[in-house]
Amino acid sequence: MKLRLLRLSDRGTFERYLSKTRRPLAAYAFANIAVWRRLFTVRWALVHEALCCFFENGAGRFMYLPPLGNAGDDVLKECFRFMEEKNHNRDISRIENVAPEDLARFGRGPLRHYKKCDEYIVRRKDMVALAGNRFRHQRNLCNYFEKHYSARMRAYRPGDRRAVMDLYDRWAAAKKQKGSDAIYRAMLDDSRQALVVMLGALSRLKVKAVVVECGGRPEAFSSGFLLSGGEFCINFEFADLAFKGIAAYTFREFSRLCGPCEEINIMDAVGLDNIRRTKEMYHPAQTVSNYTVLLKDESCCL
Repeated sequence: MKLRLLRLSDRGTFERYLSKTRRPLAAYAFANIAVWRRLFTVRWALVHEALCCFFENGAGRFMYLPPLGNAGDDVLKECFRFMEEKNHNRDISRIENVAPEDLARFGRGPLRHYKKCDEYIVRRKDMVALAGNRFRHQRNLCNYFEKHYSARMRAYRPGDRRAVMDLYDRWAAAKKQKGSDAIYRAMLDDSRQALVVMLGALSRLKVKAVVVECGGRPEAFSSGFLLSGGEFCINFEFADLAFKGIAAYTFREFSRLCGPCEEINIMDAVGLDNIRRTKEMYHPAQTVSNYTVLLKDESCCL
């Protein structure tokens, strides 16, 4: 297997393969692969004409996506062999972000799967209009924010970086103070590393990013990108919640800019009930299941 270290210049190659595997999951965009390069060594290879992407850190090696393209048994065998060479724990040798329609490719022989958190898909027109009783709460928050604060949404600029990172740190600290979930706290730290990478390469990653200014200072940030399935994915959204209604306002206004996409992936709830309730308040048009595939037990081999 001829492995290559992931570079931003590889975007064209990844996008060609992603365009042939149109999936609505958030992982199916080059931007949402490349942003993790500070946390993982990301390598890829063409294995029998399939693009295979591996993440590696001190814990081991796994595949961030299923093989893109022709993924027959020969491809899977080589990929699992490569992961097994590194991993002491077989459960680390796995394929993440498997869409429901791809499970049939892995539903035989020595492979098993388990379901991860669902991702939520909302209709863009609903998020912009916030019409009807279903969205009364969000509409009231937007109205309150617009009435009490002088604010504007604009495109993120490189000079905003320090203010945005400071905003993230304040937002994350407030989240950590409210919740004691150790996994969620670690995820906030990991996301910060991804944010640093993303802000340094927005145009090369084809990421759209905005800030909401209050009093001339960024007090909210949001970003996103197109998925291979044609949806828009919002991957970051954080704000100074001392400004009542700013989160609802930012989401509504950024949704206006996500066109011509009709659907927006607002990602999963990371297993936390409070995040799940917040996302469900926007009445998703659908949820998309996400699976992990791995070998059945120590005696199994492909």
